[in-house]
Amino acid sequence: MVNSIVSEKMKILPACRMKLRGGVNVLVAVAIFCFSLFPSGATPLARMALVQGGAGDGLGQDRPRWPSGDGSATTQKISFVHVSDVHAHYNPVRGGSSPVARLRGYFEQVRRENPYTIFTNAGDDYEKGSIAEEVSRGMVTREIVKAMKYDVRTIGNHDFAWGIDELLAFSRDPFSIVLASNTKMTVDNSGGQPARLPGWTDYAVLQVGQVTIGFFGLVSKPWNEKDEQYEGEFYPGMPGLRSDFDFVGVARDIIAKHRREVDLLVLVSHLGIEEDARLARETQGIDLILGGHTHTVMSEPLRVKGTAIVHAGAWAENIGRFDIEYDLQQRCIRHSAFSLIPNREGETPVDEATEREVEKILQSYQGVLYDDFTHLYADQSKGAMAMLAARAAVETLGVDAAFVGLNTVRKEWRRGGLTKQDVFDVFTVEREPAGTPGFTSLYRLKITGEELARVKAALSESAYWGPVAPRPEAIYTIALQKAPALHQREYFGRRIGLSAPEPATELWDVLVRFASERSADRLSLDEDGPAGQGYRREAAYQGDGGGSPGRVAVD
Repeated sequence: MVNSIVSEKMKILPACRMKLRGGVNVLVAVAIFCFSLFPSGATPLARMALVQGGAGDGLGQDRPRWPSGDGSATTQKISFVHVSDVHAHYNPVRGGSSPVARLRGYFEQVRRENPYTIFTNAGDDYEKGSIAEEVSRGMVTREIVKAMKYDVRTIGNHDFAWGIDELLAFSRDPFSIVLASNTKMTVDNSGGQPARLPGWTDYAVLQVGQVTIGFFGLVSKPWNEKDEQYEGEFYPGMPGLRSDFDFVGVARDIIAKHRREVDLLVLVSHLGIEEDARLARETQGIDLILGGHTHTVMSEPLRVKGTAIVHAGAWAENIGRFDIEYDLQQRCIRHSAFSLIPNREGETPVDEATEREVEKILQSYQGVLYDDFTHLYADQSKGAMAMLAARAAVETLGVDAAFVGLNTVRKEWRRGGLTKQDVFDVFTVEREPAGTPGFTSLYRLKITGEELARVKAALSESAYWGPVAPRPEAIYTIALQKAPALHQREYFGRRIGLSAPEPATELWDVLVRFASERSADRLSLDEDGPAGQGYRREAAYQGDGGGSPGRVAVD
């Protein structure tokens, strides 16, 4: 089921389940009337949104969505085009198209085939992709997601990365319904200002032709600076924003309130495949889970009791399509089919309008994306690259020593030119906890030479640039990555710092600064002078915290 691609597979449900929809027509009429009273319905003041293909504010209703349907038809086909965990992978390939313009292009192709098509996204649009997001502090990703014009999307844990203001701006989408059923924000915490209210909602109803579909979305737990999931708030200093991680309880509550009102109930989930399966086992009434979070690539849906679960991987590499043939007389699903489509340059259709919008948003970032700003004399192993980062920290941050974990390096460089995007691809940033520096970022702190020797012994698997033999009584300023800097007793057996650790910068930033300085001196990133003497084999320098170091090369 995982890491495979398969052509379309048809599944026939074992029985056509009757849907009880007593009073749904009256409910829909009342909901439309109520929505007209609260046009910004995706706020805590109006927790259910209903879209029938009309227009509105903040819920993705600025164009007609779906035709009303043929009243004499006995069945209706509904198609879901689903993605998740795009993680800012929208940079156009050189001379080619943007991956997200192809996502939209495939959706448009399916919609021409079947007008009752719904475009969904299970969250994690931010982080680990374009350096344009990093430079713009989230803005570029937010604008590109809105340009995608999803019908329904859920917030993922990485979408909290840039802090509350960016999260709120991201959630207020003029086109998409944005879901986060287990996350609430009180009006008190917003200071009573409309700009501080979220754009997400608990629950939404789409009238797709003659089929009424209910949607809700669930957000996973947050992650800490040790890259571990924890049970707590995304922003601990913001008591007005609360998440409920009793996923089964939240789902049961929504099912109890809304199952009888709709023909289909769909969860757009950012919980991961295991949680999705558990939720399906422990509830009754969800027809379809469109999932994400674990980057699972499925060759066919996972079926748990009466629920189909679909995941389509990550990085905009694949697109999931799930088709339902709905019996309008028996009010039940007759058939369903699943396809996983590779998103490939030259094969997947491009939506030209989205492509132009992506180009416009990225226009001012072309230099950091595509222009070589430094070059490499030789291929670099992960160990050599970690050593480059440690030396860059020493030479740009004004510290005496630096440690960089080899697991920080995502992939290896080859000789030749490097763009700033190339540097960022290796030293990506994940802000954990959300709204704080990345968990691989560097922190400064002062320690004694005795403690520096202790750190060297404890982090023996890390790249180290600093004094080979620290003087025990000397005071050194060092750069440590976030987890050991903030959890000194866990890593070193005791508190080592003479001062509290202070955030310095991200690893990609020190590499870019160091490489830029060397380029100004007409040196490649990995050579030490005009003769091309590589320093990538040097493990450390000899010296103390106050003098100019003399380097010592080792085999």
